[in-house]
Amino acid sequence: MSEYQYYRFERVDGYLDSNARQALRAISRRADITATSFQVVYNFSDLKAKAYEIMLKHFDIGFYYANWGSMDAYIKLPAGTIPDAMLGLSTDGFNVHQTGGWQLLTFSIEDHDGYFDDEDADDFFLHLAGLRNALIQGDWRLIYFMWLKALDTNDEEELDAIPLIQFDFERLSEGLQAFAALYATPLPWVKALTMVLNEQPSHPAKHTQPQFDDWLKTLTEAEKNTLLRTLFEQGQLTRHQAVALTRKEPANKDETYQYWLIPDVLAPYIETAQRQLEQAQAEALAKKLALEKAEKEKALIDLYNQRDHYWQQAHEQADRTCPSGYDVASRYLHQLCEAYQFHGNSASFDQRFKRFVAANSRRKALLNRLSDLLK
Repeated sequence: MSEYQYYRFERVDGYLDSNARQALRAISRRADITATSFQVVYNFSDLKAKAYEIMLKHFDIGFYYANWGSMDAYIKLPAGTIPDAMLGLSTDGFNVHQTGGWQLLTFSIEDHDGYFDDEDADDFFLHLAGLRNALIQGDWRLIYFMWLKALDTNDEEELDAIPLIQFDFERLSEGLQAFAALYATPLPWVKALTMVLNEQPSHPAKHTQPQFDDWLKTLTEAEKNTLLRTLFEQGQLTRHQAVALTRKEPANKDETYQYWLIPDVLAPYIETAQRQLEQAQAEALAKKLALEKAEKEKALIDLYNQRDHYWQQAHEQADRTCPSGYDVASRYLHQLCEAYQFHGNSASFDQRFKRFVAANSRRKALLNRLSDLLK
């Protein structure tokens, strides 16, 4: 198997200036580079820089995967967005690069064993901007997902505690669901965490999205000029940029947390959570199968009520004397057989089918397609 590596980075806030684009072109001649993005695929070669360095200098979100199973999702946040108490997790799957201006979160998979291609990567990439926005606004559930995965895969190792904060783990956004699926977040552990939060004391979640009027009143003339200058130079200015440029203190100052999530807090709930999850999955499957059965029965009733039409269609398709016509005729006849059986009238089908076969006795290719009905 040849090597294959996919890189995609994007700037959500602002644009890449000409100097930045030139610097990126020096890293990769073949990359597709725009004012907000960088994308390239490699076979038997690689970037001339580390992906995390490129992210820290130029981009807000990014994704990498290789055909041997390695994956990295990157989300860059303004410094202080997530408090240090949430970032003490030490695992191969989660890493944080902190600089004076940024927090770069890297979510890694060492050996993804499922099928994955560029289309899957592009689909997952579409969720990253929303996940970043949620983190900036104080929704830190991604951190808990990685903590729970570390507990699931390395339960013999001692995990650093993280604050126990009242987030909703029962209603997940489409982006969080996609992340949980790709990164194999253990659902029983998520269910157990929900039970812990329902029964144990915890800290309230704080959503940090300021109201415009309140925020505007806090700005000095110098800060307003900075915003106007940035807007003039970049051509746009997002809410996140504006808040970061005028922030007078870290978004989340170090707090004194009283309630903490540790493995021993979660352990008593896991068995019950597993049972409840299995029951919920069984009920969901039963509901799905019942719905599919009802839809199938309705389709068979509709087809049976129009059986003369479909017999005529089967004859017309057979008369085309071509493979595609035989395929369609065969499909109609198999559907008619099932519809007659559903209505307890197989004898009528057999009579009409014998006439159909007699009329097409010389069309061996068609009869081969109907061999299971001829038995």
